[in-house]
Amino acid sequence: MIKLLRMAVFLLVLSAEVYLVVALGERFRFVNHFSYFTVLSNVFAAVVALLGVFSPVSGQIRGAAVLYMTTTGIVYALLLRGIDVQTPAYANWVLHVVAPILVVVEWLIAPEKTKRAWTWLSFPLVYLTYTLVRGPVADWYPYPFLDPRPHGYGDVLLTCVFVAVIIAALAYAVSWTGTKSAQRSSAVLPRH
Repeated sequence: MIKLLRMAVFLLVLSAEVYLVVALGERFRFVNHFSYFTVLSNVFAAVVALLGVFSPVSGQIRGAAVLYMTTTGIVYALLLRGIDVQTPAYANWVLHVVAPILVVVEWLIAPEKTKRAWTWLSFPLVYLTYTLVRGPVADWYPYPFLDPRPHGYGDVLLTCVFVAVIIAALAYAVSWTGTKSAQRSSAVLPRH
């Protein structure tokens, strides 16, 4: 069952990415596409899921994928739902809603102990730095809440602090849930 779920995550993300590239056609820009946190987190989670079909993947790596996908789903629900980010409907639904839910379900079914969840926060920090440095150079921002042009950097800073608090709380929750659930599962299993 868990391998089927992992394969489903991989295939759904792959189908959404292919659909997105085909639907955008000449409007597809490779660098801009891979400048979305949503795309990066989904591709990472899909690769982790596919690897998990064939061999064990460390709890640290799986936990990071869960954190990034949960962040994707929650930020979409709180800040992006109803905003046109030029994503075709099918890809939008899979990448922002379906895949994040499936990754969380997979984590709850097959939890693992994790340590140093704070290290997971390095990717969102690097992503934010990249986005804010590249934005003025490319004159393009992947998300409206990271674009300082309409209301200045003060609004961007407030939103980033809000999102950072969410990500930090989610990192703790993913780690705690995985560790506690894994401990319960191992306590229930008979010892040989």
